[in-house]
Amino acid sequence: MQEFLTELEVLKVEQFCQDKVMFDAVKKILLSGIYSQGVIQKGFKHDPLQNAAFNLASQAITNPIPDAELGANLRGMWAGVNYLHNAYRELERIKSLQSPYVEETNEAI
Repeated sequence: MQEFLTELEVLKVEQFCQDKVMFDAVKKILLSGIYSQGVIQKGFKHDPLQNAAFNLASQAITNPIPDAELGANLRGMWAGVNYLHNAYRELERIKSLQSPYVEETNEAI
């Protein structure tokens, strides 16, 4: 993935990953479109693999759908969460080749 990014983009990705609050908040927002059964809560770290099937199963009780369709929907939801989870792990692997900037100081002053 890194071969497709400019040096500035790599730096910005690194900064994003270092800010764990921002990193987790954006992950929650992105997952909410895929994984929307009310388990994302303010102030708690989100576990993307928790209760993914419960929402689909509860819909089948009030609006009966064939098991094959329920299974296909569940597989699609899992795939979306898995792809996003893998992309986030990939973000954390992106590292700049340059050493961190160190401000030069003049000891004579």
